[in-house]
Amino acid sequence: MTERIEKRRRWKAPVAAAAMFGALAALAAPAFAQTTVTLWSWRTEDEAAMNRIFDAFEAKNPDIKVDLQFTADADYQNRLSTALRGGAGPDIAQLKAYGELQPLVEAGYLEALDESVPELKAFPETALGGSRAVSDGLIYGVPYSTPVMGVFYNTDIFAAQGIEIPKTYEAFVAACEKLEAAGILPIAAGGANGSGWALEISLGVVGPTVYGPGFYDEMMSGKAKFTDPRFVAALERVKALAPYYSDGFAGVDYTTATQQFIAGKAAMFFGGAWENGSFKSQNPNLHFSIFAFPTDKAEEPAYTSTFSDGSYGLVADSENKDAAVEVLRFMASAEFAQLFADELGWPPARIDATANDPVLKAMLEMQKHATPYLTLVGYRWQTPTASSVIQAGIIDMIEGKIAAEKLAADTDAAVSTWFKPKE
Repeated sequence: MTERIEKRRRWKAPVAAAAMFGALAALAAPAFAQTTVTLWSWRTEDEAAMNRIFDAFEAKNPDIKVDLQFTADADYQNRLSTALRGGAGPDIAQLKAYGELQPLVEAGYLEALDESVPELKAFPETALGGSRAVSDGLIYGVPYSTPVMGVFYNTDIFAAQGIEIPKTYEAFVAACEKLEAAGILPIAAGGANGSGWALEISLGVVGPTVYGPGFYDEMMSGKAKFTDPRFVAALERVKALAPYYSDGFAGVDYTTATQQFIAGKAAMFFGGAWENGSFKSQNPNLHFSIFAFPTDKAEEPAYTSTFSDGSYGLVADSENKDAAVEVLRFMASAEFAQLFADELGWPPARIDATANDPVLKAMLEMQKHATPYLTLVGYRWQTPTASSVIQAGIIDMIEGKIAAEKLAADTDAAVSTWFKPKE
């Protein structure tokens, strides 16, 4: 009898343990089906911030896991195009804007979002313009930011040197002279190693205060061309500032130039709003802000270039469309816009977010006097783009190897092969 009871105990013990283990496993496992949505981005510098943003989303949507994958900008487009051609792309892809979006739409790689993401109705056309297809007028991406371009400046250096934000071009040059005399690099700048785009941005910073806010419309209507004396004058001004750029700037690339500013070795840097969060994350002790490049006359408003930086689109081959649409609706929400503003510090695409960051507040003030970033918004729709010509020749122009008039003429000749003025 005793032996029989002992056998029964030995048999029940593993059964009980197994039952307990199963109960614990059931408690640990989600009581729902979780869908993983893959999202690709080229903004490697935003990885930590974007992870925090989507942690907030997942906390409210435990049935969806967002798998964020980041690829360096230089390799991103090739990776995305190759994957889409092979039917192996993500569920959601970060998309370039304007003309760079159109080939993906025409190839059928993306789905329109007008109906599935009703939150897009809350976006201004300034933001939506970069996500709209020319073929059917539909929206193929959720925009995330409409950045401005300006002059980032080290507030500690300015204060130590007794320099105020210059209100005229003459005062700006005087500030550069004072900084140089003090042994401080006035402007961190360079375009080597494929970063000619950074010098094109310098043109986007300086240009509007030279050719004026109405110039974009004149260009689009055919009343003006790149050979216009006003555009040539903008190129000349970028060149005139060469004595204040980084030493050997033709061999300095974008990364080196940003590090000169981030490390406090340069007083100023010409850049876009996206630098705000990046600068802060790399050097939390860096004190800086931004201003619009000044005009010739103090009483004239200083205009800045603005544009839609890009968007996030639904890949047509996605096997998780319902969940992906939920993610995109979150990215089109006021909640995402606020998180984006707080985490990344550049103007969100929606205009109902509150600016809690002082640098972002300065950017939103700059947006009150904004004009489209000419070469991006107007002339990247087909090849050769205005940007490709300018980026290839701007270093030679700054170094005096070619005249500003030639670079302007080359740009005009390139886009004239496809650009048709709007009636």
